[in-house]
Amino acid sequence: MLGLGQTYSNVNTTSCRQIGHGVLSGCEDITVDSETGLAYLACGRLRARQHWLHPDDPYDLIHEEEVDRVYVMDENDIYSEIKVLERASDGSLQPFAQDFRVHGFDIYWSPGARQEMTFMFVNHQLQQNAISIFNHIRGTDYMVHVETVASDLLNSPNNILAMSKRAFYATNDMKYVRGAMREVSKYLRLPNAHVVYRSEQGEFTIAAKNIRYANGIAKHQDWIYVAASSDPGVHIYKALPDHSLISHGRIDFKDSLPDNIFIDPLTGQLYCASLLKALETFRYFKRPSLSTTATAGTKVLRFTPRDDSSNKFDIEPILIDSGRLMPTATIAAVQRRNQVKRLLIGGVMSDALVVCDSVV
Repeated sequence: MLGLGQTYSNVNTTSCRQIGHGVLSGCEDITVDSETGLAYLACGRLRARQHWLHPDDPYDLIHEEEVDRVYVMDENDIYSEIKVLERASDGSLQPFAQDFRVHGFDIYWSPGARQEMTFMFVNHQLQQNAISIFNHIRGTDYMVHVETVASDLLNSPNNILAMSKRAFYATNDMKYVRGAMREVSKYLRLPNAHVVYRSEQGEFTIAAKNIRYANGIAKHQDWIYVAASSDPGVHIYKALPDHSLISHGRIDFKDSLPDNIFIDPLTGQLYCASLLKALETFRYFKRPSLSTTATAGTKVLRFTPRDDSSNKFDIEPILIDSGRLMPTATIAAVQRRNQVKRLLIGGVMSDALVVCDSVV
């Protein structure tokens, strides 16, 4: 699991390139509108992202610049910012005044009116971890803040699955926000992570527990998938009427650690960015200036559902990078738009977005 002593050669990377250096950096998560093919990216400066990756490390918050931004991108690598705004007391729009430090995010499209989009962001604010919710109309260049919600059960949120304009599931990767027990939990791979559900009425409950570092979460049809990074695999759940999650097995990973999950809505295939060398990855996350990019390594896996009732998948690695193209990757998303089909790969500590034209 740690990748000790392993070496990896590049596989299927010849059509890949980096774009958006210094702008599309730290893009931890990507969501694609299946109707338009537009890709939405949550990005930020690498130095600021280190603060919530390593909350116990010293960090100069006083001189921190505004960092995190949301972008929309078409199939021609043309991208633009979607401004994050809020309503003033007089009804006018002004810049969002709260902290905006984005981790995972998801979008809910209103049934029958898909131009109405609800963005939900895991927001690592200075005073609390929270979920910030915004409304966006497709084609505009801004989104408007609706609410920011927090809970004692939302202690260390990592990723989110939007179920409606208000309801969601969110993963908590560890029980402890900071301190020695957080490090102990990480290195002993303790099963103290969980998934929470927030109802339409604003109530939080634990939906699934005893997970080792709950990471990405995604949904297709009735199935909900949760990546467990410290017990490498993807848990498969179904929701009960009370919104708790019941296990229906898992997909085991052999030599890499899963991060975020993207599901192609047209095929039901799962795409998962995974880390090949955990120790080198941790070193790079700690100090991105270290010369570890040649050995950290990334693998992108595709899981194709079998045409039976077994709830099994055919698994294939579709890309392996030794670390020269991207230091690490946290999300791999399929973009289809105007006859173009390609793979977008983002990384929480990568200085650019990677686009692969002939991988999928």
